[in-house]
Amino acid sequence: MGIRRFIGISLVTAALGCATEPSDQCLAYAACQQGYDEVTGNAPVDVAQYQEGGACWDSAENAARCTDDCEAGLALLADAATDEGLELPVCD
Repeated sequence: MGIRRFIGISLVTAALGCATEPSDQCLAYAACQQGYDEVTGNAPVDVAQYQEGGACWDSAENAARCTDDCEAGLALLADAATDEGLELPVCD
């Protein structure tokens, strides 16, 4: 195997390894949002970007931004559930 081919394969492998796993905050937010939508009868909010394979996890910058968004979203949903008297343990 030539050095150029080895370097090319190494770069592709490194690029593929840059994807990160969903944060706990985003997994919790996605579960809470889905539970909230079910209990309230609201149209489902698309949370795919926050789940495994979503756009949030293609770079460290996106992952950090999404994790911040998920923390804020989870807090808002937990407050809304409390205000509405909803039992949503998944949002705790």
